[in-house]
Amino acid sequence: MLSRTALAGDRRAVATMTVGAFFIASVTQQQGASGSVWAWCGICVTLACLRLLVSDPRHWLAMLFLTCAVWGAGPAWFLLKNPSADTLLTAILLAAAGLSAPLVGASRPAVYLSLLPALVPVLLTLTLRPSVGALSGSATPLLLAGLALAFLLVLLRLILDQNDSLTLLLAVGLRNEDLVLQLRSQIEVVARAHQEKTRFLASAAHDLRQPLHALGMFCAALQQRLPNTPERPLVRNMMSAIESLETSFSAMLDISKFDAGLVQKAPRTFPIRDIFRRLYQQFGGDAEARNLALRFRATRRIVCSDPLLLERVLGNLVQNALRYTREGGVLVAARRHRQGVALEIWDTGVGIPADEKDMIFREFYQIDNPERDRGRGLGMGLAIVRRLCNLLEHQLELHSKLGHGSVFRVLVPAGEANAIDATPTEADTLPPRKQGTVTVMLIDDERAIREATRELLRPLHVEVLVAATIAEAVDVAKAAREPIDLIMSDWRLRGQENGVAAVQAVRCVAGDATPAVLITGDTSPELLQLAHESGLVILHKPLQPHHIVRLVRHLRR
Repeated sequence: MLSRTALAGDRRAVATMTVGAFFIASVTQQQGASGSVWAWCGICVTLACLRLLVSDPRHWLAMLFLTCAVWGAGPAWFLLKNPSADTLLTAILLAAAGLSAPLVGASRPAVYLSLLPALVPVLLTLTLRPSVGALSGSATPLLLAGLALAFLLVLLRLILDQNDSLTLLLAVGLRNEDLVLQLRSQIEVVARAHQEKTRFLASAAHDLRQPLHALGMFCAALQQRLPNTPERPLVRNMMSAIESLETSFSAMLDISKFDAGLVQKAPRTFPIRDIFRRLYQQFGGDAEARNLALRFRATRRIVCSDPLLLERVLGNLVQNALRYTREGGVLVAARRHRQGVALEIWDTGVGIPADEKDMIFREFYQIDNPERDRGRGLGMGLAIVRRLCNLLEHQLELHSKLGHGSVFRVLVPAGEANAIDATPTEADTLPPRKQGTVTVMLIDDERAIREATRELLRPLHVEVLVAATIAEAVDVAKAAREPIDLIMSDWRLRGQENGVAAVQAVRCVAGDATPAVLITGDTSPELLQLAHESGLVILHKPLQPHHIVRLVRHLRR
């Protein structure tokens, strides 16, 4: 690396030497030198130009030494022939050396092979010439020799220091390159580990959701068969444990949805009192059971946002405020703000330490719950709130005083009263109701889920047609005695089959308008995105049994 740098700098050194050779030849000729000075000049220029054609470092060093030896020998010979030009020639040689030596200073051998052959002959000539005598008015040869020697030593020291600096700089650069390569390698390792972790979590979530889904179905069926028995409390506790697991999976699934970009906002203008009314209906009983006051002040504010997502933001904040408030109450208010409308949730709870204000928005983080008591939540509510506020582009603020309470503030754009959109906030995506027998096609490669669903729906007098593959589902649909009223398909089937293809195949037999529900236990963003793009209604495992019962009951009058 240093040799290549010296080779690149030698091109400018050649130009310096060429100009210096012509200058010395002109000066010495004017001082009465013979014509041989131009022959010396031609040799120096030729050798210097030949150096430009050499790329091998060893050959280049040899040419450099030869060129500088010819260069140094010429002025030494001219000084013997013309003593009156000693001061001028010495000054020119030293100036040329001072200009050209730093250009090849990247190579330590080049420094010695260029400076010593170029200046040592002149030093020797000046030192040995006193016996010849100097002309009147010229500096003594010994003085010139001393000055030239001092200049050589200082220049040599400076060039060697420069070489040391370049060597160190090159070493640091190579070290940095190694560090960059190591960093890139580590980044690739981390990226692969993240991808493997994502695939592992998606696969693990799917594999865990499958038996949990079946377990919920069996427990619900068992609960139906034990209406008034001593074992019913045990079944109820089992159902409670399953619901707790389902809540955990749902919270993680929500985070996956946000990371996958599946949640899209649909802003419109509406009065905030509509959301406040529903929140009071949802949390009023909980506040009363905790002996807390829950008050809402809408003050006829009109906002522009997504009503469903904003309601979820406020719902999570109200739920969080009630959970950490022991006495007093919670106030939810809409106030005028310079950025629109400030939706504030005040509580008289325990407060939040200053060093934990950012940490509470992390997943699974809870203040004062190191034992991970499930009865106190999962620590996902505020993480979802932050993601929703980022999606809605609503500023989220937090002010808290330890031991006195907290206030969460969501800044929402204000809306105009004449722009209120009367579009309903929810669309009915359930299948139409049917009078008489209900026939459901269930496609799932897990036998336990097929049997559990059949046992759950049997008391409702629902005929459940089951299949494990697409081909089997098509055969069963063709052999069905009654029209199929609902298709429920798992997302992952055997091999490369999936629920979207299964629904399309069954609809080719049962009719394109047949309602269909896609059930998935996957939480990976890629699969969720693909399922979402299919346009089907999506339900996520583990699915609570009462959701399926409600869905089927909606089919019947």
